[in-house]
Amino acid sequence: MRSEMRAIHLNGHMVCLNEVTAEYFPHIIAWRNDPVNHRYLNHPFRLDMDKQRAWYESYVNDATQGLLVVVDKEHDTPFATMGWTAYDAERHRCITGRLLVGDRRYRGSAHFAEATLLFADYVYDTLGVDICYAHIVRENAASLRYHEKYGFHQNEGEMQFPEERIVNGMEQVEYLRRREDWRVVKPTVQDRLRP
Repeated sequence: MRSEMRAIHLNGHMVCLNEVTAEYFPHIIAWRNDPVNHRYLNHPFRLDMDKQRAWYESYVNDATQGLLVVVDKEHDTPFATMGWTAYDAERHRCITGRLLVGDRRYRGSAHFAEATLLFADYVYDTLGVDICYAHIVRENAASLRYHEKYGFHQNEGEMQFPEERIVNGMEQVEYLRRREDWRVVKPTVQDRLRP
């Protein structure tokens, strides 16, 4: 079960990442039901408040997952989510995902780059993860490019999460990023964020 101390808040210059709470449910529901966003999501149903609340009840009792909402600090505007599942402290790994830019104005923005930086640092430095996996629908070219830009590469070895290969009829590829891979690309991200 999550402790009260676990409420995550990551603070950057332009954005903050807040652990999901009920105040963000209307945004998440709208973003996930948007047909453009929904196209590659791995759930086949339309999300509503009852389903979101039921998910949240399960979420607060599961320490192997996290969901953060990205907020533009200047305008106090939530615009994206990032998160993880299958966190394994003993094996120092997790699956990153839950990546959804609900407000399209922020796609490819410096705000989103800063959120990616804060998130990756949290996963590696605070959670102690050595390797992050991501499962991406093969046809989702934008997500594949994003992951490659931020140091992920296709897993050429044995698939670590074979249950993720086909989800709701969509074929996914398994990408991974080791801590060392992040260290290589991190300076480029930091340079992009300098004024």
